This record gives sequence, structure tokens and C-alpha cells, in this order.
Amino acid sequence: MRVPDFTLKCVGFVGEVASRDSSGVSGDLCATGFFASIEMSEYDPRFKSVRAVYFVTARHVADDLKGREFYFLVNKRGGGTLVIDSILGDQWWLHPNDQAADVAVAQVSNRPEADIISVDFNQFGTSERLQRQDIGIGDETYATGLFTPAPGTAQNVPIVRHGNIAMMAGEEIQTELGFASVHLVETRSIGGLSGSPVFVRPTIRAKVDPKLGKGAAFCGVGDGATLLGLMHGHWDIKESEMNRAFFTHDRKHGVNMGIGIVVPATKILETLNQEKLMEIRKEGLRQLQKSARGMIPGTDSAKPKSEDGEQFTREDFEGALKKATRKVPKK
Repeated sequence: MRVPDFTLKCVGFVGEVASRDSSGVSGDLCATGFFASIEMSEYDPRFKSVRAVYFVTARHVADDLKGREFYFLVNKRGGGTLVIDSILGDQWWLHPNDQAADVAVAQVSNRPEADIISVDFNQFGTSERLQRQDIGIGDETYATGLFTPAPGTAQNVPIVRHGNIAMMAGEEIQTELGFASVHLVETRSIGGLSGSPVFVRPTIRAKVDPKLGKGAAFCGVGDGATLLGLMHGHWDIKESEMNRAFFTHDRKHGVNMGIGIVVPATKILETLNQEKLMEIRKEGLRQLQKSARGMIPGTDSAKPKSEDGEQFTREDFEGALKKATRKVPKK
């Protein structure tokens, strides 16, 4: 089935910097992530065009890059690629209280020349949204991400892996990071797909002519794109342990069983909405609101404006976020 175009544009590739000079950045691409954003009008209706943007990937990807300089590579409008750096350098935010949640997020600049479409927080597959859409076992899933043997030369070229939900998150099962509540999808994860967004389509059921039989129905695939979660990796074990009751995962040398482990979108949302990150967003707005207080009521200048006419630009907001981060330290 064809996938929505935005699911190919929400991803970026993660790489370790080999060199950085006036000509740009070069390095080896190793994993995938995706962009998620929230409109600041959620906190203040005046800031409709200002968004806080985050790069989301797997925690084990961030751990592998610890102590190394890294970068995010995305496609550029009109052709070519563009490097997007974290606003706060090498700072990653992890899940606030679940050590088994394989999630890491970094705050990034919202570059207008980048050809990306971020996933809105409202598209996350919370338990309420999944229940409302009647998402369950067997529904079609797809992940977009990096194929390391062919990442693209002039531009990023993400690939798509299709599958189906094999098990919904519930009872905790064993993963490399410990026992965790995760979704399982029937699809083969490969090197480079770690951190990829995994989307799910609802099954569409339609009644058929009753003359064909009582209760007859047609089932098809919907065109929606709900974020089910992010790809942790494939479920695999060492061949010597295949028949043991307890085993250890071995992503590098294990047997790929065709089952992918997906970190639920709720875990990502809990990471993005943890108290300190929310306080940074609010403090960033407070910094801008201070500027607004000096404006004369009743004039156009009294209304916050951005690139489409608002006075407060994305650069203003990102600068305010940096100040806010210093006021709300991570630890």
C-alpha cells in the first residue's frame, strides 16, 4: 500500500561527524530518527506559528554516540541535503522514570529551508487514540528509515518496511534494556532502522450486500497515519539459546526472527512532556511574553508575529529556549 508522503519527510538520519569545515559536515550515517513538534498556541493562543521541534530516536543510538560529535542530516528544499544540529549541543533527554524505555530526544532548530514535516504531538498513538481508531493485532504498520548500504548521495533516500501488529503493548517482555511494555510487529528490522518512526493504519470494515450472506463484510486498509512508536530493533537471540526458557538478545549476531520491537508512542510522549522539558517550553514563552508587555495595545505591534507576519520569529523563540534551558537545568 502507498504510504502518506509526510511519513517520508518526517525522518532524518543520524551520523557521527568525521570532519566539519567551511564546506560542511561529513561522516558515517548510522541510524534514523524523526521530527516531532508542538505548536506553542497549546500554551498561549497568540503564538500560533511558533513550534518547539525535537529530534526523536532510540536511546541506544544516543548511547552509542556518547562522547562523540554527531549531526542530523535531512533533505533540503530544492535539492541537496542540510545538516541540523541540536540547539543544546550533545544534550539528550531520556524518559524521566523508565530506564527500559528506548527513547532519546534532542531539541533542534526549526530550519525553514529543511524539507521536513514534523509529526505533531496530536498524531501520537496514545491508548485513547488507538482505542478510538480501533487499532489492534493484524493492522498494517510501516517504518521509514535509513538503509545503510544505500542512504542516498545527493539526497537522503529513506526506505519503507511494511508489517503488521503481532502483539500490542501490555505485559512486560524481555528486551536488551530490561523488561519493558512494547508493541511487537511482524517485520524485519535492519541496521540503520533503529529510531525509525513506526506508523499504523486502521482496518476499514464495510458491509457487503446482505444477499451474499449474513454478516458478510469487506475489510480494507485505511489511509490514516497514526504514530505507533519507534523502532527499537529486531527480536533476535543467539542460536545456542534458541531452546532455552531464558535468553539474551544479541542484535549483532542473533537470529532475526522477523519480529520488530516498537517502543510505544506513549513512552515518547511521556519523554517529550516530562516536567523539565515542559517548563523549558513555558519559560521560552515567558521570555517572549516579556517583550510583548511593552507593546502598545490596539496596534499591530501588540500582536506576536512570526515568519508569516508574527513579530516573534523562530530565531527569537529558539533563543528564548536556550535561555530557558539555562534556567531549568537537566539535573
